[in-house]
Amino acid sequence: MCEANSVEKKAPLKGGAQRSVKISVIGYARFKAVMGNHAPLVVEIEKGTLREALEALCRRFGQKFEDLIFDPKTKEAKRSNQILLNGLSHLNLRERLQVELKDGDVITLLPTLTGG
Repeated sequence: MCEANSVEKKAPLKGGAQRSVKISVIGYARFKAVMGNHAPLVVEIEKGTLREALEALCRRFGQKFEDLIFDPKTKEAKRSNQILLNGLSHLNLRERLQVELKDGDVITLLPTLTGG
């Protein structure tokens, strides 16, 4: 597992430019525990979609993280979690998990809490 504030380096593109974005990831409850109790976690990932960022986080934090995020049968994001991008639920975004990430975006991961 990488250090909490480490940055994942990507190979530069032609001409020395990097095709990456720096984002913050905040996990609560079970997510925070699997992420090593680090919040927020600032990572630099290859530029892409919200789904690709979640997949990169799965590679970084392992099977336990993946099991929290994705349904093992459908490989879709579990509806029992709240995945927020800059405070908005991915379910309310037109592109959902296919929304392109920008530098400075914040992903927040919240498990559904029940009880009473």
